[in-house]
Amino acid sequence: MFLEILALFVSSAIGTLVVTPLVIKAAVRRNLYDYPDDRKHHAQPVPRVGGVALFIVIALVSTAFLALNGRVRPSFLFNQRYWISLAAGGTIVFLLGLYDDVRSSTIWVKFSFQLLGALIPILFGGVLIRIVGFPFAGPIPVGWLAYPITILWIVGVTNAFNLIDGLDGLAGGLGLIATATLFAVGLIAGGSPPHLALVTAMLLGAIVGFYRYNRHPARIFLGDSGSMLIGYTLSVLAIAGNVKKTTTMALVIPILIIGLPVYDMLFTMASRFSKRVAQERKLSPSAVSSMFKADRSHIHHLMVDKGYSQRRTVNVLYGVSALLALSALFAAVTQNSVIVLLIFIIGLAVFLLLRWIQAKKTP
Repeated sequence: MFLEILALFVSSAIGTLVVTPLVIKAAVRRNLYDYPDDRKHHAQPVPRVGGVALFIVIALVSTAFLALNGRVRPSFLFNQRYWISLAAGGTIVFLLGLYDDVRSSTIWVKFSFQLLGALIPILFGGVLIRIVGFPFAGPIPVGWLAYPITILWIVGVTNAFNLIDGLDGLAGGLGLIATATLFAVGLIAGGSPPHLALVTAMLLGAIVGFYRYNRHPARIFLGDSGSMLIGYTLSVLAIAGNVKKTTTMALVIPILIIGLPVYDMLFTMASRFSKRVAQERKLSPSAVSSMFKADRSHIHHLMVDKGYSQRRTVNVLYGVSALLALSALFAAVTQNSVIVLLIFIIGLAVFLLLRWIQAKKTP
């Protein structure tokens, strides 16, 4: 399916190159801007519904290929429950994000619809993390815990990309690196289902075309509709890409691929929680709710507050993400428990060191 994969990538890239300017014009007419405030780093209002361009292109390209390409259609029919569940869940998450871009919603509304989006591929598409494997421990079947683990993974990664979308091109660039790595790991590991390569190539092409308008200085932001759509799709694809050859490294390789947004989300939430507990000197409901309140404690905020430019901050974080991506590729090739464990620890240590340095030196 090399030609189909290439055609999906190219058509999606061209699609977002063409559609994104139209979405920008529509957003300007409807006054759908992301306005500057004390948490944001852009000086002028910027259209914020970039996810619309991604969604339109992915929907059109996938529909066209199913209708016109006789070799793609059998893969769809064989895996139709997976395709339908991914499309339905992705649509729900996209519409949630679009509503939030236009009108804003509460954190509990977001979680409710994200949960619904996660349950569709789990219950209808059979997408489950059935095995948790770590170095030295080997593959461990988790039984009924597969359901809460998978829900936490999908909802967590969806939010991780949403929360790290704070600088021009940051979430889009990290999504591009993660998607390309997921595609490469599937090829290296072998046994990856055909639909994974097709969907990954299409998503990669769409992000590549969109990035032309999202990089600094951005002409349009992903918005919640775009960042959550990328995070959701990657979270489901990472589970589907957990092929047989990598079962002993189950979750380790996906975490490395999507590492930076996940690390940042977890440590930002932990930082907010610990600060509130320290202030109140007790564990309270407000300490738990503080984990979900927006502030300037994300890694990109700390770096900009330290004096890094947007461009330099984004490039440094791209570099960290690329190192984690290369580590995932190396882990997929070697399948050596000792090496993978060292890679995982080093990747986490690099992130923690970078975050600690910025937090320490930020006024």
